[in-house]
Amino acid sequence: MIEEEGIIIDVKGDTVFIKAEKGTSCESCVARETCHGAIGTNEVIIEAENRANAKFGDRVVVMVGTATILKASFILYMGPIAGLIIGVILGQVLVKQFAIDLNPDLLSGILGALFLVITFFGIRIYGKSLEKREGFRPVVIRIV
Repeated sequence: MIEEEGIIIDVKGDTVFIKAEKGTSCESCVARETCHGAIGTNEVIIEAENRANAKFGDRVVVMVGTATILKASFILYMGPIAGLIIGVILGQVLVKQFAIDLNPDLLSGILGALFLVITFFGIRIYGKSLEKREGFRPVVIRIV
């Protein structure tokens, strides 16, 4: 489990927005440069579920489960690779199966790229549905 400390800057119902400094867990993250922070600053904005009933201006501790991070990483990295491989194999099979008068490598490349793009859109849609599910969002666990 990863815990970070920050200050609540906005409250919307059961959701809070927390300004936090990039912590030690951010240093080893491959997505550290794409977080919701301003470029050149050491701060990020975290959207979290407010289980501690914190209010605007409170200093809080936010937790993200390790299993959640592992699942998300697996989907983000293995999904596109699988889409690319499926597209390439499908291109080779289609040429052999239907005797299409086209270079098999060209069709494999086109279908690989197409499936890669489709996979990114699929991950985006799946990610939007996960945002609403409990266990996949950061949670405010206590007020400091």
